[in-house]
Amino acid sequence: MSMFPFCPLRQAYCDMTVDGQGWTLIARFSNKDSKYWMQNDGSWWYDKTGAAGDTTDPSSNTDMISPAFWLVSGRELKITRSDDPQHTALLQTTDDCVGGQSFRSKITSYGNFRHGKVWASSKCRGRCTIQYGGQYRTTSGFSQASCNGNIQSAKRIGFWCDWSSGDGAVMMIGGGGSNCARADHGIGITEDDAASFNDYYEQDFGNSAYSITNGYSLNLWIR
Repeated sequence: MSMFPFCPLRQAYCDMTVDGQGWTLIARFSNKDSKYWMQNDGSWWYDKTGAAGDTTDPSSNTDMISPAFWLVSGRELKITRSDDPQHTALLQTTDDCVGGQSFRSKITSYGNFRHGKVWASSKCRGRCTIQYGGQYRTTSGFSQASCNGNIQSAKRIGFWCDWSSGDGAVMMIGGGGSNCARADHGIGITEDDAASFNDYYEQDFGNSAYSITNGYSLNLWIR
């Protein structure tokens, strides 16, 4: 459960202990350190070409991007907590979510949302089916895991989601819409009135852009 010969990159952490198929850690989202993922220009999602942060320690509570974010292709994603040494999936996709792409290719295929460009209006631009596990009920960002809304239903992760030209999320976890706390819950959340990166109230992850959890971070994996 560290650096293995099976790892596709030297600057990556691979976990081969869960089911023998192997997961590669590609990114980490933390509210404790400086605002990286949710910079107002949104540039990190698109432009980072070198590793940043501790790419080989999944327990670190700091932002991280690994070269695996743009170099390793896969089919499925999972999200875990930095304070869980077993890397238990809080959510895992079940429907070939990534489609053999890198995660950067996946997340940028929906459009270029740098510099305040609005990404949606009362919808998600994409979504995948997921299953929940571990401590998801008590994890920040998962507050709508049992809610079915008009934008998205419960067992989904949505990409570039917006509620009524209001708040939004790059990755919205669970239901969203008027009955499910709008859209600013998950990873990469913003309170901007047009779902962009211009607003002061932006967080790397959480149940809302106004609610800050900094005791742990969220790890993103691909396989």
